[in-house]
Amino acid sequence: MDSIVIQTDRLFLREFKKGDGIHFFQMNGDPEVIKYTGDTLFKDVDEAHTFIETYDAYKKTGIGRWAVIRKSDQEFLGWCGLKYHSKDRVIDVGFRFYRCYWNHGYATESAKAVIAYAFNTLKYPFIVAHAHIDNIASHGVIKKCNMHFLKDFDYDGLPAKLYRINNPDYNLKQITAEETWPVRHPVLRKGRPLEDVYMEADEKESTFHVGIFHKEAIIGVASFMEDSKPQFSGKQHRLRGMAVLPEYRRRGIAELLLKKGEEILRERDCTLLWFNARIIAVSFYKNLGYETIGPEFDIPLIGPHYLMKKELE
Repeated sequence: MDSIVIQTDRLFLREFKKGDGIHFFQMNGDPEVIKYTGDTLFKDVDEAHTFIETYDAYKKTGIGRWAVIRKSDQEFLGWCGLKYHSKDRVIDVGFRFYRCYWNHGYATESAKAVIAYAFNTLKYPFIVAHAHIDNIASHGVIKKCNMHFLKDFDYDGLPAKLYRINNPDYNLKQITAEETWPVRHPVLRKGRPLEDVYMEADEKESTFHVGIFHKEAIIGVASFMEDSKPQFSGKQHRLRGMAVLPEYRRRGIAELLLKKGEEILRERDCTLLWFNARIIAVSFYKNLGYETIGPEFDIPLIGPHYLMKKELE
């Protein structure tokens, strides 16, 4: 059987396969279908087949757009699925259908199923969607999926609206120092004594800890401690001990923790956040507005790092 990913009452969603190119050629050949997408026509069927044969999202990200097939007659209706946007570090849900299958509820049915799969199976903490500001039909589908409007924005040069839905199984909140240990220890101090996770500033009144829970289990933590570097000015805090359990990585958890910490720091009139970043994480922090200061240096038993900071004003 085809690589079926999701099933609903009327539909199943499967990975693209050889031969699906004809449907992409035909759908994109309808001006009404691509009116608000910014996409262009395939020059011929061969180009569409090449697109399908070289589509590597499943292998690269573990997710992708999937063919939507009607169970009753095996008809190819369109596509719906997930896409990882590396620049913004978000997962979106998108869809496109042959015009003759519009207004049958297929887009809403498949999009709702994809969001449920993203939350329940893949454990993503949130999903976004976007649509051209004039694409009334797509806005309707997105709203039926209980996604809430975030903002108007530019998407690849086109005016669009951005929507988001949060996974209700996640809870982000302030926690105690001891509550960080079940994540700090296996991620940051694996193989070392449990007491190695303790930091002297953990219990200070100016220190706070943030944790994110999935179905009551803690899966990510970060600690923010009052600490000053002489070369920096203003009211400073230091980020320490940020960690996410391996099975929850690449889902935006670390960014949620960091943004929550920044929010609390601004409320406390803190003007700068700094930390020592592992080399592997430098690009992640840079994408969130942090900058490296000075040369690379080594922390014994841990490895090479960079000093990084961000102005919070």
